[in-house]
Amino acid sequence: MYRRIRKIADRIIDESFPLLKGKRIIFLVLRFRFYALSILVPPRIRIIVISTRTKNFSNKIITGIIAHELCHQERYIEMGTAAYIKFIAGYTFSNRIRTSEERLTDLRTIEKGYGAELYELTLISHADKKHRNIIDNYLSPEEIKNHALKRGKWNQNGL
Repeated sequence: MYRRIRKIADRIIDESFPLLKGKRIIFLVLRFRFYALSILVPPRIRIIVISTRTKNFSNKIITGIIAHELCHQERYIEMGTAAYIKFIAGYTFSNRIRTSEERLTDLRTIEKGYGAELYELTLISHADKKHRNIIDNYLSPEEIKNHALKRGKWNQNGL
């Protein structure tokens, strides 16, 4: 599973994430309640955890997950270390800040051209009981599709 994740991530970074080219990103595949998690340990340790729960997901859905997590990593770089540390405190204790971050990251994922992949992922996460407590932090499938269509970023064929 790791090789599959790394191959997709390398392709996405090369195609859509110039800010992350040449940056070391550690991908871990672990048992995890949610599908993925993105962490920065300032100043240079970037970690993306992908859950083993995604093992049977299509490459299109895995692409949506990875693109979303890479968008978090881009945002962390843009924040800088001091702002990131302040952000983490807010993200940990404030649902408003978590919701804002996840929605902004969804929008960035769409702008990068991964709206259809994010849409497919969101259909699954909305049906997943383990995501019930956090699902409102993210754009809905309808919001994703509408925004992507409005911005000319909808690619129905996906990969």
